[in-house]
Amino acid sequence: MAGVAGPMLRDDRWGGTRFLLGLLVGGIFGAAVLAVPFYLLATGVTAVLPEAVRVGLVIVVALGFGVADLRLRTPHVWRQVPQSLARTLPPGSLGVVWGFDLALLFTTQKTTSFLWVALAALVLLSPAALPTTLIVVAVLAVLSMVALSIRKPTTTPIDEEKGRRWQDWQRIIRRWSGATLLVAAVAQASLLSWG
Repeated sequence: MAGVAGPMLRDDRWGGTRFLLGLLVGGIFGAAVLAVPFYLLATGVTAVLPEAVRVGLVIVVALGFGVADLRLRTPHVWRQVPQSLARTLPPGSLGVVWGFDLALLFTTQKTTSFLWVALAALVLLSPAALPTTLIVVAVLAVLSMVALSIRKPTTTPIDEEKGRRWQDWQRIIRRWSGATLLVAAVAQASLLSWG
């Protein structure tokens, strides 16, 4: 998104601002839509499964996704937001459509599995926090795009001029994510066995 918003802000400040505001509105709506079925699922799961089983499931999910990230196999669909819309929609509408699409989480590529583990933990352990958390994450994601767009309003990808390509950063980020998820899962399992 920063790759679109940055040049948009550079060339047409008002258009870039409308795009980012649309991204925010679409993200909030998308997160709210996603929150409804997940909240219903979460309340059902917490009513049926005891807490110890749910914590155990979160540990298993973290281990599985941690291994996937270490192997550079983060599960996601091989799809991005429709790029063709950048040429056909005005900036505000484009932001709304892309923000909604991104907030649905399952419709676009992911760099790490943190998102999947966090979603599983919310569903299994904290259903009441799920709707608010999804909306806050959508807002924070847009704010990070704003920061990146203002920081680097060009077409050059971040840090590419320093010799690293995005694919290099993805490998590093995925491996760190995998290691962090494995450490967190093992630490949680250790705490359970001691408690």
